[in-house]
Amino acid sequence: MKHQKQYRFKRNETFYIRDGWFGKAINAINENKRNIFRKNDGVEFLGIGANMVKSLKYWLQAADIIDKKINSNRLTDFGKLLNYYDSYLDKSFSWFLIHYFLVTNEFDCEIFWYIFNSNIKDFKKETMRDTLIKYYLDIDNNLKEKYIENDFNVFLKSYVIDKNGGNPEDNYICPLSYLKLLEKRGDIYHKRSPLYNELSYLIVFYALQECFNNKSFNIEDSLNTTNSPFRIFNLEKNTYLQYLDDIKRHGLITVNKTAGLNIVYFEKKLELKDIFRAYFGGYNNV
Repeated sequence: MKHQKQYRFKRNETFYIRDGWFGKAINAINENKRNIFRKNDGVEFLGIGANMVKSLKYWLQAADIIDKKINSNRLTDFGKLLNYYDSYLDKSFSWFLIHYFLVTNEFDCEIFWYIFNSNIKDFKKETMRDTLIKYYLDIDNNLKEKYIENDFNVFLKSYVIDKNGGNPEDNYICPLSYLKLLEKRGDIYHKRSPLYNELSYLIVFYALQECFNNKSFNIEDSLNTTNSPFRIFNLEKNTYLQYLDDIKRHGLITVNKTAGLNIVYFEKKLELKDIFRAYFGGYNNV
């Protein structure tokens, strides 16, 4: 398989997303016309170290919250929607969407993309580390093993709360861990399916739209499709079918079961702003 883009690791400066980082950055960007990532401005406006500022910029770009141009300080449409509806990022709805944008970003968030798109349900740290190193070095043997391993460690700290790490209320916790999509029992990491009321059907529908570009698809095939909600949210098959039923009930899709095939057809197209409006209510001018 040929890749036109290049994989680049360790752009996170070995820092995972800290609690409060995104909300503070979104508000600072919204309120200040200066580029808060330029020179010492980030240290001043955000109150974190210079390397953390670089890391924060990387994460905001990887999650499609700020523009990816080198000197850009502008919120994307997604960033504007977060600022309008949930500026302090208090809602799990926002973090499930942030998770979605990270794990579907193959070339900016490689480890996240690989693990959530794989069909591996349980793994040991050492085994997964070796699997990742082999996978990426087979593609590009110029990549550094240590960088891949560092990014894998950042991934684990992003989704699993270290029970020996002190007070879970401190700002060293990554908000993605509150989604409980990954848990550690003993020396085994387990992918966990969210409870039905934890993940909105609107996000599942948005992910389906993006994955299949609003074109019909076979339900069975979608279980093995890269970036499908079944994979990236660790859904159990019955839960996935329940989401499809709920989406159908809201008039967003129809399901044709003729000839023994379960084909899904999109009846509506919802932009991201429509998804936010449907969840939070109200009108926006972002």
